[in-house]
Amino acid sequence: MSKYKIEYTTKFKKQYKKMITNKSYNENNFRTVVSMLANDEVLPEKYHNHLLEPKSNRFVGMPY
Repeated sequence: MSKYKIEYTTKFKKQYKKMITNKSYNENNFRTVVSMLANDEVLPEKYHNHLLEPKSNRFVGMPY
Protein backbone atom coordinates (compact mmCIF):
# COMPACT_ATOMS: atom_id res chain seq x y z
CA MET A 1 0.00 0.00 0.00
CA SER A 2 1.32 3.42 -0.98
CA LYS A 3 1.77 6.23 1.49
CA TYR A 4 0.25 8.69 -1.01
CA LYS A 5 -2.65 8.31 -3.41
CA ILE A 6 -1.77 9.04 -7.03
CA GLU A 7 -4.19 11.37 -8.78
CA TYR A 8 -3.92 12.07 -12.48
CA THR A 9 -4.48 15.75 -13.27
CA THR A 10 -5.36 17.09 -16.70
CA LYS A 11 -1.88 18.61 -16.93
CA PHE A 12 -0.28 15.23 -16.18
CA LYS A 13 -2.42 13.46 -18.78
CA LYS A 14 -1.38 15.93 -21.49
CA GLN A 15 2.31 15.69 -20.60
CA TYR A 16 2.16 11.90 -20.34
CA LYS A 17 0.64 11.67 -23.82
CA LYS A 18 3.61 13.62 -25.20
CA MET A 19 6.13 11.64 -23.16
CA ILE A 20 5.06 8.20 -24.42
CA THR A 21 5.85 9.22 -28.00
CA ASN A 22 9.50 9.79 -27.05
CA LYS A 23 11.90 7.02 -28.14
CA SER A 24 13.65 6.95 -24.78
CA TYR A 25 10.41 6.39 -22.82
CA ASN A 26 10.47 3.20 -20.76
CA GLU A 27 7.23 2.12 -19.04
CA ASN A 28 9.03 0.07 -16.38
CA ASN A 29 11.29 2.96 -15.36
CA PHE A 30 8.31 5.32 -15.21
CA ARG A 31 6.30 2.98 -12.99
CA THR A 32 9.31 2.47 -10.72
CA VAL A 33 9.77 6.21 -10.20
CA VAL A 34 6.05 6.84 -9.61
CA SER A 35 5.94 4.00 -7.10
CA MET A 36 9.00 5.41 -5.27
CA LEU A 37 7.40 8.86 -5.10
CA ALA A 38 4.09 7.43 -3.87
CA ASN A 39 5.92 5.59 -1.09
CA ASP A 40 7.82 8.77 -0.07
CA GLU A 41 11.22 7.31 -0.98
CA VAL A 42 14.21 9.40 -2.03
CA LEU A 43 14.94 9.06 -5.75
CA PRO A 44 18.36 7.77 -6.81
CA GLU A 45 20.81 10.38 -8.12
CA LYS A 46 20.35 9.21 -11.74
CA TYR A 47 16.79 10.65 -11.76
CA HIS A 48 17.94 14.19 -10.84
CA ASN A 49 15.38 14.79 -8.10
CA HIS A 50 13.94 18.33 -8.37
CA LEU A 51 10.81 20.28 -7.61
CA LEU A 52 8.28 19.92 -10.38
CA GLU A 53 6.45 23.15 -9.58
CA PRO A 54 7.22 26.07 -7.28
CA LYS A 55 4.02 25.33 -5.30
CA SER A 56 4.94 21.68 -4.81
CA ASN A 57 5.11 20.31 -1.27
CA ARG A 58 7.56 17.64 -2.42
CA PHE A 59 10.86 18.32 -0.65
CA VAL A 60 12.05 14.75 0.01
CA GLY A 61 15.85 14.51 0.03
CA MET A 62 16.30 17.87 -1.66
CA PRO A 63 18.58 20.71 -0.66
CA TYR A 64 17.00 24.16 -0.91
